[in-house]
Amino acid sequence: MGSINTVTVLVYGQEYTLSGDMPRDYVLKLAERVDSKMRELDGGTNSQPMSALAVLAGMLIADDYYNLQSDMDALAEQNKKLSENAQNYERMWEELKSNYAAYKEEVSNMTANRETLQRYISEKDQQISSLSTSLNEEKQYNDDLRAKVEELLVKVQQNDNAPIEAQKKIEELETRCRDIESSFFDIQMENIRLKNDLEAYRR
Repeated sequence: MGSINTVTVLVYGQEYTLSGDMPRDYVLKLAERVDSKMRELDGGTNSQPMSALAVLAGMLIADDYYNLQSDMDALAEQNKKLSENAQNYERMWEELKSNYAAYKEEVSNMTANRETLQRYISEKDQQISSLSTSLNEEKQYNDDLRAKVEELLVKVQQNDNAPIEAQKKIEELETRCRDIESSFFDIQMENIRLKNDLEAYRR
């Protein structure tokens, strides 16, 4: 508890001695406020009884107090709402940060997947290019063999007494041509499958 102060104040022309733990300056301000209210009510006529002025001044001061209390309550309610709004904004901010982090991770994953897909497409392109080269080589070789077979067949037709070895050679070449045609067909099917896979990944 603070020290006891004794203060003499002047209210409406009369001195009063007050004791309490309130600061001196604060007591003087209170007395000045009461004196001001009483003189305001009196209007400078000095015609009102002291007790009546004191009651009226007390009523006005009480009215001021309750008006201030009402304003303080309204401010407290407003402050409460502002505090709730601040908490809501803070939660929204945290959610935004979390969503942004998830978005960044998703973008990172999509980028990694795109790079993987691009590598896969590049590999498929190389395979198709290699198969196309092999296919062209096999086709050229097959065309050469067919030309030789046709040449030998012409020779056989021109010579009914062709040696048995020549006939065997022709049969071997024909078998080889059939094998190459089969291999050529397989390569074509693989090439088509790879192109279809590549188109599906590009979509």
